[in-house]
Amino acid sequence: MELEWHQLQMPYAGLRIRSPKDRARWAATLLEQGQRDPVLVVACAEGRYVLIDGYARAEALRRLGRDTVEAVVLPFGEREALLFSYGAETNRSRSALEEGWLLRELKDRHGMDPRGLAQTLGRSPSWVSRRLGLVRALPESIQDRVRRGRSARMRRCDRWSRWRAPTSRTPSASPRL
Repeated sequence: MELEWHQLQMPYAGLRIRSPKDRARWAATLLEQGQRDPVLVVACAEGRYVLIDGYARAEALRRLGRDTVEAVVLPFGEREALLFSYGAETNRSRSALEEGWLLRELKDRHGMDPRGLAQTLGRSPSWVSRRLGLVRALPESIQDRVRRGRSARMRRCDRWSRWRAPTSRTPSASPRL
């Protein structure tokens, strides 16, 4: 189905990192080949839709001056559609920070508890806790820079989320007294 821009609501734009390099690549591909893959939306009101997946494509199409975007309407509510989109994603993995943003959205806006998130996503409660902790620990100003693709240290955030403090020292690593 073809949707015009005024029909789309985009509340989840902040869940992904928007790198300038990716934006340029999307624009070039869409200019050359057109929109091959539809964006994913859910119906929210008469003639209105919430964009779930395809924010980079939609942004590139809008920048190219296109009036419409090709979309597939998912037969779910927003929460289920976000979970479906996360599970169906195959072309690009999310960073730990992007996963944290999604988890926070599902927890705060859609009322899912961390244990339920872990079970639904097939992850451990520790995995959920680490990502939510990362989002809580990083100042919002840093998160905004990363979100806009303006931080050269984005990979450090990802490494930090996987870091674990040593639990014990080996005898050979003990200091001599």
